[in-house]
Amino acid sequence: MPKTKTILALTTLLAFCVIVFGAYVRLTDAGLGCPDWPGCYGFIVVPDSVEELSIIKESFPNQVVEPGKAWREMLHRYIASLLGLLILTLFASELFKKNKPAFSDNFPLKISLLLLLLVVFQGLLGMWTVTLKVHPLVVLAHLVGGLSTLSLLFIYLKKISSPEKLTATFTGLLFFGLTLLIAQIMLGGWTSTNYAALGCPDLPLCYGQLWPSNMDIKEGFLMWQSFGKNYEGGLLSPPGRTAIHFFHRLGAVAVTLGLGVIIFKYFKSTSTRVKNASLVLAVALLFQLVIGIVMVWSGIALSLATAHNAFAALLLLSFLNLVYTIKHR
Repeated sequence: MPKTKTILALTTLLAFCVIVFGAYVRLTDAGLGCPDWPGCYGFIVVPDSVEELSIIKESFPNQVVEPGKAWREMLHRYIASLLGLLILTLFASELFKKNKPAFSDNFPLKISLLLLLLVVFQGLLGMWTVTLKVHPLVVLAHLVGGLSTLSLLFIYLKKISSPEKLTATFTGLLFFGLTLLIAQIMLGGWTSTNYAALGCPDLPLCYGQLWPSNMDIKEGFLMWQSFGKNYEGGLLSPPGRTAIHFFHRLGAVAVTLGLGVIIFKYFKSTSTRVKNASLVLAVALLFQLVIGIVMVWSGIALSLATAHNAFAALLLLSFLNLVYTIKHR
């Protein structure tokens, strides 16, 4: 168990790093730094020799090698591959463990199998992200898959760290809060993948209005974006991007109110563990709000935008930690 717990802790940390570095790659427009998959212009590392560049000129006549972007993209693939290898190791260790219980009662085996299937699908989404030229829907699915992987690893780690049976049920309020949070994270992902982070350049108003008149909700959310185009930099009109950004702001207000009620409720708990878990959630929520506000005021500074993605993951983990603490108090 200690060895499994150590590997699992490292894998969870690596999953978080993959998500944050993936956001950095996306924010620096390096998602197509290598136009093919899994290699880079047909090579396992970023090509730089005269001979390699000559081969690329023939195989990719319309491409210009940008080493900085290419290396960022390949480093993301390398650490994602390492994550997959660690998850495979976790699954193999559970599969070949002696005296293991039946599959129906074997939580570690079931969740490690689910993680393995998920990380394989993540690999496919990573490939489609490149081959479908960062189509917003594919990139969003890739982000959701990454956060799902991180969440499952975190639950797995919590389970083997405190394997006692549940003592409380998952209440409607917690379910509502989790639904709000997931919806807001997806809205944030949609904002990022459509390059709508500056859809409203001012704050707290949007183009000086409480409800911007220049929004195109249909283009932002309902119009299908066809495959085959290159979506790097975004193809939506400014009104479409404004609609996406503005609804992400509305989501932030809803999440703040919803999680605020949950934090207030459980901060009054007689359990010190539950009270501390609610405090951690409050701190994560506060940091995420402050970073989001300052990010708009700064014109979307790269460091703040990356931190905003990181704290979205931390906010999700903080909520899951509170749920787990409540159920095991």
